[in-house]
Amino acid sequence: MKQIRNKLWLLGFVILLSQPTFSQRKTRLSFTGSPSVNWLSSDSQGVESGKAAIGFDYGINADFFFDEEQRYAFATGLLINNVRGNLRYYDDAGAIRFAGETFDSGTQFRYRLKYVEVPLAIKLQTSQFRRWTYWGQFGFSSFVNIQAKGDSGNGFLDKHNIHDEVGLFNLALNIGGGSSFDLGANNAVTVGLIYKNGFLDVTSNEQFDDKTTLNSVVLKIGLIF
Repeated sequence: MKQIRNKLWLLGFVILLSQPTFSQRKTRLSFTGSPSVNWLSSDSQGVESGKAAIGFDYGINADFFFDEEQRYAFATGLLINNVRGNLRYYDDAGAIRFAGETFDSGTQFRYRLKYVEVPLAIKLQTSQFRRWTYWGQFGFSSFVNIQAKGDSGNGFLDKHNIHDEVGLFNLALNIGGGSSFDLGANNAVTVGLIYKNGFLDVTSNEQFDDKTTLNSVVLKIGLIF
């Protein structure tokens, strides 16, 4: 896990150091801090999706424009993504195994997950109009889990390590749009709404043969440099 983290941070430094190399392609960096609404969704009748929960992500984004007018770009970055979600498990035998402990059927668990996220999308934006620019993007986000903690509805677990209950990787559709306001001196603020639809099973409870996906709606707020 430590080696994975080191490689991901190295990727972040590569993105930052690549700006001079891509200067002719008009690279723009931004720092974002974004609240989100997240929920877990299962395809099994024995696993009930709980209420949506609030999360937060932050990090560096990079837009690599490949046209002179700066209307088309590859959008990527390196984000730390904190998400939460709730699941309630049911079993006919009356007992649920979770994080090495036994719970009654119908117990709800809250997942507190932290990921390193690397988005990769095509970004399209309009020409500037009265200092406003509007953009849309479509692509994917890849995730590597670096922390997994959980709570149980009966209070037995409280921010307990649940790494064995969570998959290491996730992949999600990344689609959204928003606008940017020019502050002058090559700086701008940007606000957008991003929807992330997970593809992979993010849980690994061997008692249930299900697929649980993680989905998010993110309010992206950032400062462009």
